[in-house]
Amino acid sequence: MSQLRRSLEEELKKVYTVYYDVQPVEDGTALKALCAFHQRDSQYVLMKKAELWAAESHEYLYLWSLDTLNDGALDEIFGHVLQDGEGRVRPHVQHMYTYLTAVVLYDNACPQTLERLKKLKKRREYKLSLHGWMEFRIAAVDSSTGEVTVNRSGKRMAKDLRRLVDRIISNHKGEEKTQ
Repeated sequence: MSQLRRSLEEELKKVYTVYYDVQPVEDGTALKALCAFHQRDSQYVLMKKAELWAAESHEYLYLWSLDTLNDGALDEIFGHVLQDGEGRVRPHVQHMYTYLTAVVLYDNACPQTLERLKKLKKRREYKLSLHGWMEFRIAAVDSSTGEVTVNRSGKRMAKDLRRLVDRIISNHKGEEKTQ
């Protein structure tokens, strides 16, 4: 594992602890952390029992770190996130959405795999969206250049992730120069 990728992994875990419940994964696989975010908004009149509406939002973010991102690794990530994540979704009347997000850090990648990653998608609606929906998002980060590749549903998170990765990489390179 490159030093820069390790630094990216550790810094992302630190940043994610602000909003997510971060659970490190140390099972010898490329999965490094599972991060969970839960939010509940509601409106009530006079007392909390007289609730007008409520909406729950959830996100499960899986942080992966790989030497090489290829088709086999991409299939493994996609399958693992969907298998584990769909079991965590609890649709009900107040459920709005659940995002299953994969963030993949890599040193090398096959160009065909990155093109395939852009086309990955999975969306599931529960009771015609009356009980919410689930959507799969993925972002792959090249640890050497900071380039971020996302699928269509991951475009909203790409801008923030790019800024965060650029900041981490520039700080890491600044530390290398001072040593």
